[in-house]
Amino acid sequence: MLISRTNSLTQTHALFLEWMCIQEAKKAARYATENGNGGTKPHTPPPLEADCLEIYETGRTLLATLGYPLFEPLVPPTGSPDASELFYCKRAGTNARGEYTSEGFVVLKGSIGRAEISKAFQNHSFAKHREELIAAGKLAVEGNAVVFKENVLFQSRAAPPPSSAEPLPTGGASGKTKRASRSTKPSATLHPLRPPNNNKADR
Repeated sequence: MLISRTNSLTQTHALFLEWMCIQEAKKAARYATENGNGGTKPHTPPPLEADCLEIYETGRTLLATLGYPLFEPLVPPTGSPDASELFYCKRAGTNARGEYTSEGFVVLKGSIGRAEISKAFQNHSFAKHREELIAAGKLAVEGNAVVFKENVLFQSRAAPPPSSAEPLPTGGASGKTKRASRSTKPSATLHPLRPPNNNKADR
């Protein structure tokens, strides 16, 4: 709920904000919208639209701060200053891409894994998570492959990817060597190299 302390909101403000919030929530694709319609964008004079944009930005920031990033995309747009390094996995029928973010590891839409899973995978909790993603429509079985239909965030802190991207069985490669960035060899680890600390920061 967004309110005005000055009671200055009109029906135009309400309709525009409803329409804009629905569009931005769908674009971010973090949550499923349950609205019965897509909202209606009314004719909005520039001064009123400027008011709405300011109200929207305030609400967007507050929601994200409270832990509900309804309008924040999982990964920054390509080419933006916040865009992170892209990592990939190509092995045994798997062709997946992902990015680290402040929230975890995001497997990108269009990533492909093997539909066939091993007995060990079937007996793991990862298999249940994979079925939940399929039921939610985020992952789809297409022939011999599973395909990510949207960007999916994995927040596992117990192990580095690919454990945190568990719906993509890849045939037994180890966690840290299975993905590499565009600029490194396939055997490189995900973690960036850091220079040794020689206590020369003040020089």
